[in-house]
Amino acid sequence: MAAQKINTGFSLTELLFVLVIAGVLLALSIPSYQQYAQRGQRADATREMLAVAGCLERTRTNTGFFDTTACTGLSENNYYLLRIAPAGETSASEYQIIAEPFRSGSSDLCGILSLDNTGTKGISGNPEARARCWGGR
Repeated sequence: MAAQKINTGFSLTELLFVLVIAGVLLALSIPSYQQYAQRGQRADATREMLAVAGCLERTRTNTGFFDTTACTGLSENNYYLLRIAPAGETSASEYQIIAEPFRSGSSDLCGILSLDNTGTKGISGNPEARARCWGGR
């Protein structure tokens, strides 16, 4: 009886085929994940902007004016820089909260987010994307 040769393992072609499939799946999943992360970061920024607006409205209830110095330091966001205009005013009649991304990506259609004392929500990017940028709020 002759000994039969048993092939075990994978051929180079099979390994290359698996690597190609893994590369295609990775190429498709990375942009989706980046958009998901960007949406989460934007949601954090809008939440913080609404918290600052609430603080400013409370100062107006107590003093009759918007005190833009009382509501600083509320931001813990590492992706957006929050500013209040006019800065340093204790008796302002209006305000605008601006959230500017630290790293502006070309894939971000929203750009800079803004919220004013009348509740108007704005973006510096594509105007048609405003509802999506503010999370439907």
